[in-house]
Amino acid sequence: MEQKRAEFSEAIAEAIRECHSFGYHPTKWESMNRELTPVGAAKKLVLSGDFQQGLKRLLGESREHLTVEAIMLRPEFSVLFSRELLEMAKWRIVECKKELAKGKTSS
Repeated sequence: MEQKRAEFSEAIAEAIRECHSFGYHPTKWESMNRELTPVGAAKKLVLSGDFQQGLKRLLGESREHLTVEAIMLRPEFSVLFSRELLEMAKWRIVECKKELAKGKTSS
């Protein structure tokens, strides 16, 4: 399990590096990772009631693969999270996309 945690941490670090490469700097997320570990931070993020700006931005720019939720949902990392957390991660992506689509049609 520790190997999977390390692989998840590296996947998160790679996503953060890619975000920096196009000018998005998820400083709050980076801070959470340092405080809680990437697995702990992912759990906390998914359980929060809000769609964070980072999720909105990445989905709005068609960069879903860089979201914490999408990384959690990768088959190789599903063992790190409960079924409920994985369902929440999927729900967050789907619902945030709907919210973004509504915003585009109502403007």
